[in-house]
Parts: sequence; structure tokens; C-alpha cells
Amino acid sequence: MSKLRFLVLLVAAVMCLVQLAQGQEPAKYTLKGDIGSVLKQFDEGSVIESVALRVYPKMQIISNGGSAISYYGVFDGVPKFAQLVVDLTVPGGSGSAQVPFVLEAGTLVFDGGIAPSGGKLNDALRALWKELAAMKEADIPAAIKKFVMKAENAPASVILLNVVASALDPEITLSIIAQAPQQVRSHREVRPLITRLEAEAFRVRNMKSTDKGQMFKDFTVYYNGKEQNLSDYVGKGKYVLVDFWASWCGPCRAEIPNIVNIYKKYAGADFDVVGVAINDKPQNTVAAIESMGMTYPQIIGAGPEIGAIYGINSIPHVILFAPDGTVVARGLRGEQIEEAVKNVLKK
Repeated sequence: MSKLRFLVLLVAAVMCLVQLAQGQEPAKYTLKGDIGSVLKQFDEGSVIESVALRVYPKMQIISNGGSAISYYGVFDGVPKFAQLVVDLTVPGGSGSAQVPFVLEAGTLVFDGGIAPSGGKLNDALRALWKELAAMKEADIPAAIKKFVMKAENAPASVILLNVVASALDPEITLSIIAQAPQQVRSHREVRPLITRLEAEAFRVRNMKSTDKGQMFKDFTVYYNGKEQNLSDYVGKGKYVLVDFWASWCGPCRAEIPNIVNIYKKYAGADFDVVGVAINDKPQNTVAAIESMGMTYPQIIGAGPEIGAIYGINSIPHVILFAPDGTVVARGLRGEQIEEAVKNVLKK
């Protein structure tokens, strides 16, 4: 045997030993079940056109239509985060959905749960989900943290954190992630989640700091070379109703006639209304002001960062300020607006 051939065989043998030492023996898996539950995310009449298995960065088609899944494969034996990528035809266009799961050895059966049944980690995630549903709200973060702290749960933890992020306080979720194993913190599905949670945590902090009883936060917007400040109106000895709105916002336009009416009825020495056009093109704002008879003062040209100062994540958002600038009420809609104004003006 030549020395070169001997060295090649030796390297191959060493690599096999390394794989065995790392537990990377080839393993079989089976994907079965039905993913029809994804259709609930779309309008009636939507149809699944294809399903692909994505184990980043690779993706391969495993179904050419329909919700039934039946696929057999082999992988390196190390459990990992994976997704079924579902492409659909929906009324008027197309759509896409992702079904996350842990790719691991065994038969994985999809049934619409948080993860398919079958496999150690998928079953562990399903069991935890069932436990969380029966827990007191105060006990849920600790249970999630306990699960996430176990390094062997990492692929399932990635799924769990993305699912619970919208239900937990963002600061709590960020704290759990910060203490999680490195393979969770640095996962490609967790990094963008951290960014979203940090933005949401910033919004929540600002919402709390501008809640009822808190002093108003001033801001400055420049339009047509002039400086516009919220403090030009708020904290000047009047009750002031501030409406954060935009011309492109349907619900905003629906609320405006109500606010116009309140202004006509109550504006005077003790009360005023101010509009803050947020994330809107100034020319569109001006056109809407004229067409809808908004004769009260307007701050034009505010960017999304102005809404963030008050923790606003959707508009319209109406805040009533007291004469000293403290918040009387916020998030008012419909009849609540006039009722709040009447109460403070004692009319």
C-alpha cells in the first residue's frame, strides 16, 4: 500500500471516529401528518401548492401540494431547528407560511401543535406547552427559563422563544435569552427576535413613562422651515386633546369627524385640540386637513420616532393632557373621547 493511500485511509478513519465521538451518526427520520392548520392564517379558498423542508441553508421540496405530509430522510443525527416552508395560492395572490420543528431521529407527526409529536425534543416542547396552559401567569416565565437554560433543548428553545415572545413582557423574554446557552442566543432565528424585542421593550417603557398621571414628553418637528413643539400647546394651562393620526390611516379618518365635532363643541379658554400627523407625506396631510375640516392646530411632518416617544404602536392614538401637562387618559376611541373631555371640563 502506498504511503499516500495509507494517509488518506487514516484521515478517513479519524474523521469517522470524530463523528462518532460527537454523536453525529447517520440517523433516519420520518415526517408524517397534516399541516392543514396553516390554512387558518389565510382567507377561505387558499390552497397549499408545495411544501419544502428547510434545514438552513438547504431546502428541498417534499410535497407538490395538499396538506398531507409523508417524507423519509437521513441526517447527521444531531437534533436541529428546521422548518416546513409552505407556499400557497390565496384569493388574489400567493402566500407563504413556516412550520418550525426540531429535526431529530424518529417519526415526527404533524397535527397542528406547537411541534410535531415524536422525538425527544419535540415531545418535550409539546409537554411544556401543555403545562404552561395550566399554569398561573406569574409562574410561566420561570418554567420557560428552566426549559431554555438546558443546552440540550436548544433547537426546541428557539421555537419556544419565538412563540411566546408576543405574549410575555419583552424585558422578561430578553432576560431569558441573555442567560440562555450560546447556541440559543446566537441562533439565526433568535438574533432578529432580539432586535424586535428590544424595539418593543423601548416602546413599552415609553408607554409606561407617558401613562396616566405622568408628565408629557416634549418633541420638536420641523416643517416648512419652522419649528413645531408639543410644548407650544401642552402644559400651557389648558386641557389638550392630542390626536396622533395620518392621512393614509383608515381608522384615523373614521375618527376625525368625531374629533372635529368635539373641537367645535368644547374649544375655548380651557380646552384645545391638536393633531400630530405621524409618518405621513406633508402634502397628503395638508390635503386631508382641508378636505375633512380639521380647523384645529396641526403638527405636520412627524416621523415614526415621535410615536415611539409615547410608546404608540398603532394609530389613531388619542391622549388627553391636563393643564399642567400630565396625562389624564390615553388610547381613547369613539365615545370615550368626548366622555373624557366632558368629565374634566365638568360639562
